Amino acid sequence: MLNYAVNISMIGDPRPLAERIRLVADAGFRAVEFWFPHQFDMAEMKRLTREHDLEVALFDLEPSDSHPYGHHADPDAEDEFFKRLDDAFRLAPELGCRTINVLQGQDISEVGFERQLAVSVDRLARAAQLAEREGILLCVEAINTIDRPGSFCHNTAIGTRIVREVGSDSLRFQYDAYHMQLMEGNLVNTIRANVDAIGHVQFADPPGRNEPGTGEVNFDAIVRTLEELSYQRWVSLEYWASDPAVDPFAWLPRSARGR
Repeated sequence: MLNYAVNISMIGDPRPLAERIRLVADAGFRAVEFWFPHQFDMAEMKRLTREHDLEVALFDLEPSDSHPYGHHADPDAEDEFFKRLDDAFRLAPELGCRTINVLQGQDISEVGFERQLAVSVDRLARAAQLAEREGILLCVEAINTIDRPGSFCHNTAIGTRIVREVGSDSLRFQYDAYHMQLMEGNLVNTIRANVDAIGHVQFADPPGRNEPGTGEVNFDAIVRTLEELSYQRWVSLEYWASDPAVDPFAWLPRSARGR
């Protein structure tokens, strides 16, 4: 059985944090994830997740005003990247979280792809050494260029190339089915070919980025594939509920949710 988490930056929005946490716990899940620490009060997050016996599966490295989409592929963002990483390393043990998504940033045409790739590999190699000491897994995610034009890492090939060139157990690829269906399709075969590099999976169904069953992806096939491959890390439900009046988790049997 897969280990599911719920992204509360999306599911439950715009309700208060306490209601989002309660929604997840009452639905029978055992973990949450969220985008950015600035979205919520972290002391409240710590208290509520512990009260409801929930783990924090993942959160994203904070962006900055100068780099709203991330830092690891921008030659000029060295200091900002490591400052945000240090902040995340301090927060993660407070929340009991062991996985952090490090945001990439945009394609910079005047720098060039190969130079940006080299920057990313070098920066993440050093970050992975720090993460190993902290007992934390870092993930690099590919973002589609339809919703976010100019994303540097925008497909599985780029993301897994970074992971493999870094060559650390503390860095893995974050495979988001929504982004990758928009960019490349062929999800089942791509997961099979790259499961060794994948450290976190996210589910949302395009074109609306809603719950599985509302769009074009065969999530039953993806679930079967992950189970056949004995994938053990988190699978996060990172989608907008298609109808606020309907249970956003109805597609997933309660017996599969974790408790």
